[in-house]
Amino acid sequence: MNALIEVFRMAEIEPKTRAKVIIKLGDAINYQFGSNVTEPLVYELVKLLDPQNPVLEIDRYKNAK
Repeated sequence: MNALIEVFRMAEIEPKTRAKVIIKLGDAINYQFGSNVTEPLVYELVKLLDPQNPVLEIDRYKNAK
């Protein structure tokens, strides 16, 4: 989960790119633990970085907030 926060704070990378990386990292963490544990955090971070990102309309993210 620390990796999600680290990517969020990377000012050198464009916000939309960071949002994409956060989504991928969240999926990888979920796969590793066999559980959907990152959705609330991914939702909040992506919403701050890229409010128009289509992932924010996916039910598993919207319902996890």
